[in-house]
Amino acid sequence: MKRFTLKIVALILCFSLCFTLSSCAIVDEISKSIFALVMPKGIAEDVSLGYTHIENTAFLYSEHYTAYKSTDSYSCLENDKMRELYRMLLENVYYVYPQANVDGEYKTKQVILEEAQLSQAQIRLTIKALTDDNPQVFWLSTTFGYLISEDQNYTAVQLYSRVSPKEVQQQASELKAKVDDFYKNLEKSLTPYQLELYIHDYILDNCVYDDSIGLDDVITVEKAKSFDAYGALVEGVAVCEGYSRAFQLLCHGVGIRCINLIGESQNELHMWSCVVLDGDWYYVDTTWDDNLDKAFRYDYFNINEEQLRVDHEFSKLWSQMSEEEICGDSDDNALTSNFFIPKSTNTAYNYYVRNSAHLIDYEAEKVIDSLLTSATKKEEYFHFYIDPKEFSYDNAVDQLFYSYPQYFFSYIDKVNASLADYSLEKEDLSLYKKKTLSVVTVVLKYV
Repeated sequence: MKRFTLKIVALILCFSLCFTLSSCAIVDEISKSIFALVMPKGIAEDVSLGYTHIENTAFLYSEHYTAYKSTDSYSCLENDKMRELYRMLLENVYYVYPQANVDGEYKTKQVILEEAQLSQAQIRLTIKALTDDNPQVFWLSTTFGYLISEDQNYTAVQLYSRVSPKEVQQQASELKAKVDDFYKNLEKSLTPYQLELYIHDYILDNCVYDDSIGLDDVITVEKAKSFDAYGALVEGVAVCEGYSRAFQLLCHGVGIRCINLIGESQNELHMWSCVVLDGDWYYVDTTWDDNLDKAFRYDYFNINEEQLRVDHEFSKLWSQMSEEEICGDSDDNALTSNFFIPKSTNTAYNYYVRNSAHLIDYEAEKVIDSLLTSATKKEEYFHFYIDPKEFSYDNAVDQLFYSYPQYFFSYIDKVNASLADYSLEKEDLSLYKKKTLSVVTVVLKYV
């Protein structure tokens, strides 16, 4: 008798950040029908079965920049067979069957990995690596099937689209058009930092957080769009995963290495990004930067680990997890994990370090000049950076605003002397102290 293991299981896609996954229990009735077409080793699946090939998914990158082809999670897979499965799955997810199964999902072309019997945990990690590296593949559902043949020594894997191939094609075309327009409008010769900042601002200006989704909600096909790049870039509505995947997709298109990380923030599962500039890693959280109060618009732009850990915690590395933890069980959701967690210690490309005047002494000529520029433009907020090499943050804030000689009010006087038709209010001054960032943000009012 042939021996094999056959299961339909819930996949640890990052949808697991925000809604409940089904368990790893066997669903015999479904599995029998789904795997009726699995061929023995060495026999390819009949391509005449009617799969629809999804086109328009190779996005047009800007002609002025060289795209980054991400293999970051792929490179972390533990053996060649997992990497082979990754490559086969990536090729076959672009073929979707037009008839839905009993769960309303549409299978992609089956993959048969010969001369290998991968465990469920290995299969899960391989699929997670695929979705980590390829934010343009937005249509996959959170379930997959697998079959392990001991006698013939192969592993078969089945992924599913949550929508029909016609819908996938339409959404892929819409996403391609949106991304193409974005790249075509980019200026020439921008630095990687300028490109990253442009992408960050573009997403914040064109996407809103989907607060209609609760932690215990059942995620419908329509709501699932908020978890991917399509929802963020085309429909302009997303949760943390959608923000992060859209940011990653656009960064890759202009040659910026970018990965997404999973953990917790404010006691909730969360996703954010990490980029490389001049060989150093920086963390970026576009979700938390998309704040109604724009005083905080750049508080998570290129921060280091010390700054991030104030309110973010990383999930485990997969290498630190048991197979049971990776797969979950019948009572608990499958746990999230990270393939690797880059170390970030630099501040050179932090937004405030790069874009704000630095207070290096209380004469503060650069701060005054920058404050005058902001006042001339009637900006709402003024940020300045207190150089930690020169000052204790708490002492500097006290000397600037609270204790004699309250230097900042003298800066306002000097700026007002250069303004003609209006002046900065200084009697009712409001400010935000951002000690972790070594920044003060002052709310500017005009009279």
